[in-house]
Amino acid sequence: MNLSLSNTHRGILLMLAASFLFALTMLFAKLLSDSMGSVEITFWRNAMGLIVIALFVLRKPIHNVGGRPFTLIFRGVIGTVALLTFFYTIGATTLSNAIVYAKTEPIFTALLALFLLGEKLKANAVIAIFIGFAGVAMLSGLHWDYLHIMGILTGFLSALAYTSVRSLKAFYDERTVVLSFMLSGVIIPLFLMIAAEYTTSDFFAFALSPFIMPTGRDWMWIALMGIAAAYGQIYMTRAYFYAKAGTISTVSYSVVLFATLFGIILGDVLPTPMVVAGGVMIVLSGILLSRQK
Repeated sequence: MNLSLSNTHRGILLMLAASFLFALTMLFAKLLSDSMGSVEITFWRNAMGLIVIALFVLRKPIHNVGGRPFTLIFRGVIGTVALLTFFYTIGATTLSNAIVYAKTEPIFTALLALFLLGEKLKANAVIAIFIGFAGVAMLSGLHWDYLHIMGILTGFLSALAYTSVRSLKAFYDERTVVLSFMLSGVIIPLFLMIAAEYTTSDFFAFALSPFIMPTGRDWMWIALMGIAAAYGQIYMTRAYFYAKAGTISTVSYSVVLFATLFGIILGDVLPTPMVVAGGVMIVLSGILLSRQK
């Protein structure tokens, strides 16, 4: 009997592993949110990531064509702000809600591709977008408070960052793109934590929290968060090498299941039927859009 795996099966298994690791990253971020703000969590997540990426660069030097420095910087900055809003929602709501909000990214990616890249939308994609926004309305309960706005902003900014990456592929090694994101994710939070010592703002609550020196078990959560995030990124990248993007994008929604299970373990309140329905519609929308690729 032939037990060898096809490339598609390898890609699916790698994406499942990546989704599990991304959910673990959320779990450790949630644990850290009890003792520090989202800005510092973002800082440590990227600081650990820089170490891992630096090791990969030392093993294989980077070679870039170059020519798009402002787009590269833009991707780093936008990606960092998206991470700030994401970690804010993780600390302020359940893990299941936080990841479902983040998974609105394909909806905004489709819209940005239409308006910024001039790509045409098929009828199925238009329907999927409407389904997604209906799901967002149900998930929020039509109460657009600060938390829900941050959740939606996470999806939108993630889509903006993803769209910019597509325009960088021909000019930069993927590690350069990741490095620009990691560097921004260290430098920007540093400035924000310094600013938080002198000012407060309800409007920028997601971006202003002072530095708190980690103690005891926090260091373990920080290390595990960084390792899980880095290897999750590696496995996800490899998954796209083995299988079609549409297939891998669909499997990536398993992170919602993993995050929900971890949230239950932490004691998150079980979602109401309306929240579950809204989450299902958002996931369905994303899957439909991923199948268009």
